[in-house]
Amino acid sequence: MSGLFYNIGYFGAKYPCLVFVICMTITGIMSLGLYNLTVLTDPQSLWVSSSSRTYKEQESSAENYGPFYRTNQFILAYQNEDWVNVYQKDGLKVIYFLQNIIRNRKVLIGGKNTTLDDLCYRPISAKGCYVPSPMDIWLQDPSLLEKDEDIQFTTLCTESIDVNQTNIPCSDKNGIPIILESVFGGIFCEERINDTQPCDHCYIQAKTMAVTYLLMNDEFTKKDAELWEKEVWMDTLDALNKRDYAKLYKYYDKSLMPAPREQLLDQYRVAFMAERSVSDEIDDETNQNAWIVVVSYFMMFLYIGFAIGQFPSKIYNGFTLGLGGIFIVAVSMISSIGMVSYFNIGLTMISLEVIPFLILAIGVDNMFIITHNFKKQKHPTVTERMGHTLKQVGPSITIAAICETLAFLVGSLTKMPALQSFCIQAAVGVFIDYLLQISMFVAFLTLDEQRKKHKRYDLVICKQDPNYAIKEDRKLIQTFFKKQYSPFIQKPICVITTIVIFVALLAISFVGVTKLEVGLDEQVSMVEGSNLFNYMTLEKKYIEIGPLAYLILENLDYQDPHDLELVANLSNSLSQLNETVQPPIYSWVASFNLFIRESAEWTIACETQDIALYDLPTQLKRFLGVRINSPCCQRYGICGETFEADIVLNEEGFVKTSRLRFQHRPIHNSAGYILSLEQTRQVIDKVVQDANLKTNQKVYPYSMPYVFYDQYSYIRAVAITNVLLALATIFFTMTLVQDIVCAIIVVLFVFLIAFNLIGTIWLTNVIFGGFVIEINAVSVVNLVTCIGLAVEFVAHIVIKFRLCQGSRWDRVTGAMSTMGTSVFVGIACTKFIGVAVLGFAPSNLFKLYYFRMYILMVLLGAFNGLVLLPIFLGLFGPQFSIMKVRVKSLINESDGVNLSSQAKKNAVKS
Repeated sequence: MSGLFYNIGYFGAKYPCLVFVICMTITGIMSLGLYNLTVLTDPQSLWVSSSSRTYKEQESSAENYGPFYRTNQFILAYQNEDWVNVYQKDGLKVIYFLQNIIRNRKVLIGGKNTTLDDLCYRPISAKGCYVPSPMDIWLQDPSLLEKDEDIQFTTLCTESIDVNQTNIPCSDKNGIPIILESVFGGIFCEERINDTQPCDHCYIQAKTMAVTYLLMNDEFTKKDAELWEKEVWMDTLDALNKRDYAKLYKYYDKSLMPAPREQLLDQYRVAFMAERSVSDEIDDETNQNAWIVVVSYFMMFLYIGFAIGQFPSKIYNGFTLGLGGIFIVAVSMISSIGMVSYFNIGLTMISLEVIPFLILAIGVDNMFIITHNFKKQKHPTVTERMGHTLKQVGPSITIAAICETLAFLVGSLTKMPALQSFCIQAAVGVFIDYLLQISMFVAFLTLDEQRKKHKRYDLVICKQDPNYAIKEDRKLIQTFFKKQYSPFIQKPICVITTIVIFVALLAISFVGVTKLEVGLDEQVSMVEGSNLFNYMTLEKKYIEIGPLAYLILENLDYQDPHDLELVANLSNSLSQLNETVQPPIYSWVASFNLFIRESAEWTIACETQDIALYDLPTQLKRFLGVRINSPCCQRYGICGETFEADIVLNEEGFVKTSRLRFQHRPIHNSAGYILSLEQTRQVIDKVVQDANLKTNQKVYPYSMPYVFYDQYSYIRAVAITNVLLALATIFFTMTLVQDIVCAIIVVLFVFLIAFNLIGTIWLTNVIFGGFVIEINAVSVVNLVTCIGLAVEFVAHIVIKFRLCQGSRWDRVTGAMSTMGTSVFVGIACTKFIGVAVLGFAPSNLFKLYYFRMYILMVLLGAFNGLVLLPIFLGLFGPQFSIMKVRVKSLINESDGVNLSSQAKKNAVKS
C-alpha cells in the first residue's frame, strides 16, 4: 500500500498539469448528469417513503376520491391585540369585503381568465364552491347581516336567518352545516343577564375569524391553482396588510354593500396561508440564508489562507492553496450531484446545505495533514517529498475516507427519501473529495511550491520578488502541542478534570436520550415574520378545531349484518377518543339506515313508503337524491346529498368504497399530530382485527397531516439503525485495513461523540428554551453527519498512535504533535469559524439545526478527540508489542518524532 501511495504522490508532483486535466475531465463527465437533476422541494417527496403504510393509504384514497384538495385559509384579527371581540358586524363586513374581491378577481392562464369558480372544490355536484366562512351564517348576504339585531343570538343556531325559514339554521348557501369552531377562533362566551334560553349555550365572542378556501388538486388544475393562489389569493390579502387599499377597491363589487372605509380597514390584519406557502417558504428561506452561507465559506477560506501558510507574507501565505482547496470542494460537490443524477436520485435542500460543509471539513483536514507532512520532508526534489508524504499519510487518509463513505452509504438503506438522498450524496461526495485530495490537491500543492520557488506573490502570481527572503516556518502549533499541550494533559489535575467532564457528559447523554422529543415545530422551518409564520402563530394560539379526517371503507357489504356492525363499532370507537377526536362522526351509513327504515315517522317526508321493495343500488340512488332543501333533510336531518362525495359506486351500483368524516380536536404542535395519528390508528386497527375482514376488504383512517407525521412513528428506529450501521461499518473497515484494537477505540470514541451530541442537544434545549431541537429527519441527517466528522477527529490520531514508538505517553506526544495539530487546525478551527457565522442566519432552522448542532459537534469532537482520547491512550492504550497485529508498519522516515534516549530504552524494554 505504501508503494502505491508513493507512486501516486510522485506522479502527481511530476505531472501536475496532466493530473489536473485528467481530474477535470473525469469530474466534468460526472457533472453532465446535472442535465438530469431534479430538486426535491415538495414536503411529501422529502419525508414520506413510498413504502410506508400512510403513503399507500393515501394512494388508495386518491385512487377512489382523487387527490386531497388544496387548503387556503386566512385569519382576521384586530391590529391592536388588546382589542378582544372581533366577531362584530364591522369585522364581518371586512370578511365579506375580502371574499368579494377574491371571488371577483381573475388571473390570465393559457389565454383564459380564470376565477375561483373554475378551481374550487364542490362537495355537492351542481352546487357552489365550498368556502367555510362566518358570513355563511348570513348566506353571504350583507343585507341579511345588516338586518340582524343580535348576531350572537344568531350563532345559537336555533332559528333560520332566511325569512322564508327554508334554510337550516347555521348552514351555508349550499345547505352544508357550518361548524362554528372552524370559522371562529379564541371563542369565549358572553354572559347575559335574564337569559331565558334553555340548556347549555354560548353567545359567541371570538378573538379571530377564519375563512377557508378549498381548491381542486388534480393534475389538470394543480398548476392553475398554484398561480391563482399567488396572483389572487396571496396578493389580495397581502394588499390589506400593506394598506394598499387602491388595489382592493379596484376589484371590489359594491353592488350589495358599500366598500369599508380605510379607517375601518386599518383596525384589522390578516394572517394567511396557501397550499403553496410551504414550498414558497423553503425558497424564501434558502434565498435569505444564501448570503450567510457565502460569508461562512469566505471566513473558512480566510482562515485556511492564514493557517496553511506562513502569515503574514506576500509569498508564503496560503491563500492560493486555500483557494485550490475550496475549488476541490466545489468540484466534489458538483460532480457528486451530477453522478447521482445519472441514477435519477433527486437533490434536497438539506443535502445542498449540509454536504458542502461536510466535504469542506473532511477535505480541509486532509489538506492540512498532507501539507504539514510535506513541509517536514527533507528529500531534495519536490516529487520525492510528495511521494514520501503520501506514503506516510495516504493510508490514514484512505482508511478515514473509506470509513466515512461506507458509513454514509449504509445510511442510504433507510426508506426516508430526504435521508436516503443525503446519505447517497454524502457518500459519493466524500469519496470523490478523497480521490481529488490525493490527486488534484497534490498537483495544486506542487504548483504552489513552484510558485514559492520562483518567489511569486500569493494570489497575484503574475508579480514576482526574486529578492524576497525565505521565511522560516516556526511551526508554533506543532511546538505547542509537543512541548506544552501533551505534557499538560498528562498532569493528574487535567486527567481528573477530564474524567469528571466525561462522566457528566455521559450522564447528560443518558438523560437526553430519554427526554428528547420527536417532531418538528412547523414555525422553525419558516422565516420569522413571514406571512406563513404569522399565520401559524395565530393558528396555534386561537384554533378551535383540528384537521379533517376520514375513515375509509373498501369493499364492505352493506347488506351483511357483520359489516354493518363493524361500521357501527368503528364509529363508536372513534367517538370515544375524547382526547383527539371532536364529535360528531358524520356517517352516511347511519343516515342511510334511517332512510330505509320502514314505518318511520319520516317515510312520507322522505317518500320511502315503498323503499323496501327495491334493491340496494336503487335505495342508494334514492338516498343520494335527497336534497338539502327537501323536507326530509330540513325536518329529519336525513340529507343524502351531503354524502354524495363520500360514496363511490361500482358499475352495478353497489358501494365500492365509502368514507366517514370526522374532525380532530385542535392540534398545536407535533406531539398533538403524532398522538392523533397513533390513537386513531390503534383504535381502528383493534376493531378491524377483531372483525376478521375478508381478503379484499380494507379499513383505514386518512388525513393529510398523517402523511407527514407518520415518519415520527419510526424516526427513532431510523436514527438508531443508521448510527449502528455506520458504527458497524467503521468497525469492520478499521479491522480489515488496520487492526481490531484500532477499530474498537475508534468506534468507541465515534459513538461517544454522537451520544454526547444527543445529550447536549437536550441540555441546550432546557437552557435556552424557545424553539427546540427535536428528533426529525433534519436532526437524523446531522447525526449521521456527526458520525462522519467524528471519524476525522478520532481515526487519524489513533492510527498515528499505533505507528509511533516508545511508551504510551511518548506515542501520545508523537501522535498529537503531528496528527493532533492537523485535526485541531484543519477541522476543529475551520468548522468552528465557518459554523459560528451561521448563528447570524435569519432562519430558526439554521440557528438550531445547523449552527447549534454543528457547534456542539465541533466542541464535542474536539473534547473527545483532542482531550479525552489522548488521555485514554496514555492510560489504557495498547502496548507497543500489540502492534504486531497491525497491517504493514508505516514507520515515519522523517516524521519529526524524535524519541529521547530514555523513550527508546522504554520501547526496547516493552
